[in-house]
Amino acid sequence: MSVTVGQERKAKPRRPVEVKERAAGDITVNDISVNGASPNGDSPNGLAIDEPGVKKTTAKRTTTKKTTTKKTAAARKTTAKKTTAKKAAKKTTTKQVRKAEPLRLVDRDGTGLTEHDTIDREPIWPDYFARLGQPDAANWQYQGYWRDTARIWRAYYSLMIGHPRVSFQGMRHFYQSLAYRISNEETGKHASPFMTLLTPYGMAWTPFASLAAVAIVPPYLKYVKKTEIPPLFRPFNLRGWANYNVMLVTMFTMHSYKQYTMGWSPDHALKHSSKVFWHDFFEENLPPGHRPTKQYAVIKDGVVKGEIPFDDFVIKPTKGGAGQYLRALTWNEDEGLYHCDDAERGPTESAIYTRKALEAWIKKTYNNAVVEKLERMREPFPISSFRVMTLNVTGQAELIAAVFLPAPDGSNSTAYFDLDTHLLNYENSEVGPPIRPESEGKWEGIPVPEMNDVIEACIGLHNKLPAHVEVSWDVLLTEDGPVYLEGNIFPPGCDYKLTVFKKWENFTYLRDRLLESTD
Repeated sequence: MSVTVGQERKAKPRRPVEVKERAAGDITVNDISVNGASPNGDSPNGLAIDEPGVKKTTAKRTTTKKTTTKKTAAARKTTAKKTTAKKAAKKTTTKQVRKAEPLRLVDRDGTGLTEHDTIDREPIWPDYFARLGQPDAANWQYQGYWRDTARIWRAYYSLMIGHPRVSFQGMRHFYQSLAYRISNEETGKHASPFMTLLTPYGMAWTPFASLAAVAIVPPYLKYVKKTEIPPLFRPFNLRGWANYNVMLVTMFTMHSYKQYTMGWSPDHALKHSSKVFWHDFFEENLPPGHRPTKQYAVIKDGVVKGEIPFDDFVIKPTKGGAGQYLRALTWNEDEGLYHCDDAERGPTESAIYTRKALEAWIKKTYNNAVVEKLERMREPFPISSFRVMTLNVTGQAELIAAVFLPAPDGSNSTAYFDLDTHLLNYENSEVGPPIRPESEGKWEGIPVPEMNDVIEACIGLHNKLPAHVEVSWDVLLTEDGPVYLEGNIFPPGCDYKLTVFKKWENFTYLRDRLLESTD
């Protein structure tokens, strides 16, 4: 399924499905500013492309066997097994581009949501950022530390020295965006001139500054600030984190240069990091059959706007990542109590709350947060989500990869812990092999006929935000259809940079495309 690096990838034509035409216009969002670096602030926590006039059609099949709209998991798996012989016949060499077979289409109660035997889009890097057989999914090292370091530093300085104007404008825009992202609108605005002065030093010394930073910052956060460090990040050693930061700066320098050439203001980094923004964006732009999470309340500056429901819900900081301070609470109507059994729960946190006690805890813990309905994946999936990564270089988004992320036992977060990541089988639209060799692989082979539509929706969404080079979309496949949690445009959620630095050819392929698109 791989595609030769350096050649432009073209998406396969997809069959039209029912779409809802939307009026063009700007999205109005009551964005939330978050202060600080704690649970009281910045806690490190298709859409069919507009096609007016497209009518609903029915995909043809080579057989006449009727498919029901609600299959059980067992029935789906049985169907998948029956296609084994067909799968073997369809396999091609790695240098050939896969051709999609006629698709099975089932319209779920006229919603426009469809089921497919295969996934139309050809992923750019289907193996995600890890390699099969890699013991630690969070450890991105591929050829050993020193070889990886040589490749990463070479990539960084080839950009800084080979393209100094691009590097200066891109890095300055990235620093300005980062100032907004980690603070608030006022601070970001005042910091912008300082970032212009800082940029030349950053261009020269970022790799060395990164080594110093990872030696100082983690102990400071842990012992002085008493800030929780997510287990997801603990497998990285000091040297690994230093390289991770260099990758981050390199990639976002190129991303930000594109945003700079498009006149995209750095303050979008703050606005588009808000979970409120993503909820409203999804609500306005998702196609029929797809929906955002149900939002019960928004907490802004300690004031709850909405209600704490008598229902199962999840509360999380308005912006942030890695699952920090995300808590899931279940409502027991008979007891009149809320329960929190999250593995991430701190030693001083209660497991049971009365309504009054819960409201007091929320007020004490969260200054800016969202309260959403606790959604679950459909059977037979555990607590989990799918991540779809899309790339937009030319204004038309492409698929990088999609993966399945099951949460560890006892956790309600698919970001907080190091995960048993599974790849996706695009040929048969099912969960693919796990990355880790010690994985039981018990989720492999589960059909996900919704994924073709989910990927198309993510592609369409990304086309609405062309200034973002990469977006990582978190999606649940529920009994009621796909539910969209958020889009990730900043670390740690946007993890494709690890893929880019896996091979030198991957980096040059993306660098050359980005620079060509901005000429």
